[in-house]
This record gives sequence, structure tokens and C-alpha cells, in this order.
Amino acid sequence: MVLPQRLECARDLMPRRGVMADIGAGDGLFARRLAEEADVFMVFATEFGDLPFKRLESACAGLQKLTLRRGDGLRPLIGEPLAGVAILGMGGRTILRILDLAHAFPHATFVLGPMQLAADLRMGLAQRGLVIVDERLAIEADRPYPLIAARLGQPAELAPLDAVLGPVLRRTRPAGFDLLLRRHRHLLDARLRGANAERRAEILQQIAMLEAECRGDV
Repeated sequence: MVLPQRLECARDLMPRRGVMADIGAGDGLFARRLAEEADVFMVFATEFGDLPFKRLESACAGLQKLTLRRGDGLRPLIGEPLAGVAILGMGGRTILRILDLAHAFPHATFVLGPMQLAADLRMGLAQRGLVIVDERLAIEADRPYPLIAARLGQPAELAPLDAVLGPVLRRTRPAGFDLLLRRHRHLLDARLRGANAERRAEILQQIAMLEAECRGDV
């Protein structure tokens, strides 16, 4: 089964063996792909609303190793021995709300695909004691999408540029990293217009840090 690049990157970050879960599974494409893996014992796919769950049921009817659960976030999976949890295609703050129950799955790797507010997500992970262990960068339609793998550890502070760009992505600078830098510079330029004096000084400092990153000075 061929997946879009974002989902391929997410699969690359998931564990290779054990029980998996796809939270907010949509049409079940990613969950079905996981269920094809020989060393994946079981895949749980969840949805919350009536209509999304019915669509998921229709897409996944009769598939082996795939169990559907209806409920909010991680709640319907408490007690399951999850090795990998995918939370993809949501906003960073929504993902953080779901991860309020992460402590119930102490051995899981959480693979996260924020559509926006990735910096807020990374800061929230650090505050919750979820350590970023790996990252990937997918490029679709000339837009960069970060994929983040995290595991439970100890709460820690995260440097501002690590929150914005990703600590692993800054170190590995994968293909598309320059596009990520340009996108953040464009967003900062947009915020600069109309900002008050205090906010303007803060944004200019962020731009200076970003330019130093582009030059490799940090």
C-alpha cells in the first residue's frame, strides 16, 4: 500500500513490532498500512464522532488485526499495551490535549504529525516530560510538515529554536530544511507588519536567530 509522504515518514518513526494505535484514524489508511506489517500484532483505530466512526467502520470492515474503538483521544485505549501511538493531521494544541493521558502508556512511542502550531506542541511535550527522540520532515505541495517521535521521560526546558524548528531537524538538516527555514521567516515577516513596539522587538530578535540558523552560526 502506497502512502503519502507524511504517512510514510510517520510509519518510519513507529516501532516495528507490537500493538499500535492510530488516534483520529479518519479513513483508516494509516491504520490499514500498519496492520499489513508482519510483526505488528494488533492495530487499534479510533474516532470520536458518529459519522467519522461510521466512515472508519466502512473503510476497515473485515480487516485482520485491526480493531476499532470509539471515543475521545487515548481514553478508549487505556489498559492496552501499546508500543506505538500515531496522532496525525491535527493541530498542535489538540495533540497536546490528547497527550494529557500519555502517562497511561509508559512504554509507547508517540508519533505526532501537527498540521500547525508545531512549536507549541514541542514546548508542551517538554513540559509534560515527553522527550523528542526523532523527527522527520515531509514535503507536500511545497509545504514542510514535521513528524515527531516522543517518549515519556523527564520534564525539561526546550531552546526557542529547538521548539520552532525541531531539535533533531536542526541537527540532521534533512532535505527540505531550507524550505522550513524560509516558511518560518515568511511567517515572522507577516507578524512584523502591524506589530506594536514591544512585539516588534521580540519578532526582530526571532528573525535574527533564524538568520543565524540559516548561516549555520548557532
